[in-house]
Amino acid sequence: MESTTESSCSLTAVGGWSKVATDCRVENLCAARNRNQFEGMRKKAVVTSEDRISELPDVLLHHVLSLLPVHEAVQTSVLARRWRYLWKHIPVLRLLGPNKKRFTSAEDFDKFMNHLISLRGHLPLVSCEIQAYPTNDDYAGEPDEPLPNIYFDSWIQYALLCKVQVLKIIGDDVGAETELIVPLISQHLRSLEVHHVLVEKDFVDFSSCPMLEELKMQHCGLWVRKMSFPSLKRLWLTECNFPEAYRVCISAPSLVSLCLHDSGGKTPLLESMPLLDTVSLDLSGRCKDKCRGSGGDPSCEGCHGYPAGSYRSVLLNTLSNAVNLELKDQPEVYIYKRDLECCPIFGRLKTLLLDMWCRATDLHALVRILQHTPVLEKLTLQLRSDWNLLSAARGERKHVRIEQSFSCVHLKEVSIECEEKLRVKDKVNQIVKIMTRNGVLTENISFKKIPRPEVYRLVCVSPRAFDPYWSGED
Repeated sequence: MESTTESSCSLTAVGGWSKVATDCRVENLCAARNRNQFEGMRKKAVVTSEDRISELPDVLLHHVLSLLPVHEAVQTSVLARRWRYLWKHIPVLRLLGPNKKRFTSAEDFDKFMNHLISLRGHLPLVSCEIQAYPTNDDYAGEPDEPLPNIYFDSWIQYALLCKVQVLKIIGDDVGAETELIVPLISQHLRSLEVHHVLVEKDFVDFSSCPMLEELKMQHCGLWVRKMSFPSLKRLWLTECNFPEAYRVCISAPSLVSLCLHDSGGKTPLLESMPLLDTVSLDLSGRCKDKCRGSGGDPSCEGCHGYPAGSYRSVLLNTLSNAVNLELKDQPEVYIYKRDLECCPIFGRLKTLLLDMWCRATDLHALVRILQHTPVLEKLTLQLRSDWNLLSAARGERKHVRIEQSFSCVHLKEVSIECEEKLRVKDKVNQIVKIMTRNGVLTENISFKKIPRPEVYRLVCVSPRAFDPYWSGED
């Protein structure tokens, strides 16, 4: 019996060791096979080494090169014969001034760019960005302002000759505005963006750009009498300066979207825009359409209408076809309130946002505009600073009191947005009372807190303004 047990144990041990040995041999064979495959792949890779990037189609390579600074894109011409002329066909060109790591001066960059243009020829461009950078590298602290880049105008002409579709022009954003002299004539230009430029002409006509659909102007001086955009569909005018002595007339019969924000001078006069859909107007900031007195000055448009002695609409009549409308301004600006004297019917208006200007003592302006919005669905009212609410009440006696009733059967959402820590409980209750009295359900009225601006403008006044004999002593 003992011998039988010993023999079975030895057989088990032998069987176990043989299984382990078999497993080890299998693993060694697999490892050797993997090593051989890896060695074969490495040898094959060495023998058949290829430039895979160069196999990409031209369109994709042009897009990759367009993401690089222009001087780096040109440097790729030394990579291989395939890359020698690829940079010439880049659809995007950015002339944004010298990179100090690459160019020792602005003049060095100018020479490089002019040589690049001569080699590139008039191959088509999709997008181009041009900046009128100062020619002095040590601009800051200089008593005399240096002239902007002397090739600014010629580079704009070059982009137009290359049938550019999207053009961005940036004037001198440090010194004075750069005057735009080049006539913009193009059958291919679709989008134009302009910053820090000065336009001094009686009549600016974009009829020579029949494909132009989008125009953005920011920080521009528009010292003109009239601007005409026959084909334009979207227009942004942000922080632009208009004359204070007269109103610039804007004609854009095909316009669909309009944004006019924080402009200085007199508010421009809008001609007929029957296709308007979305409008955002903010006459805060530097708008000069402010009442100068209480009726004693016969030339004051705030007291006597525009032109003085009449009530021609400056904005609202043109906006009567809008579907989405935002109207903001300072309480002392009279444009909206005066236009309400001949308020049109907003027959397509679905969403409306109003701020402090419409909330005078008896909410005259709010009621007036709601009487002319029969299909309105959403109304947003923004309440901000106490000073603005108090100022909004001024001048209310100039208006003829109207019946505080309106019919907005489609109005299903009223949002009252109040600035944080603003004491407007009485004003809110007054608004809610008028709404519910005219058929707006209480459950359709919501309230929302909006953050206060991070910085308020503080005006310091000397005590001597109140007491000329004040000496600073108690």
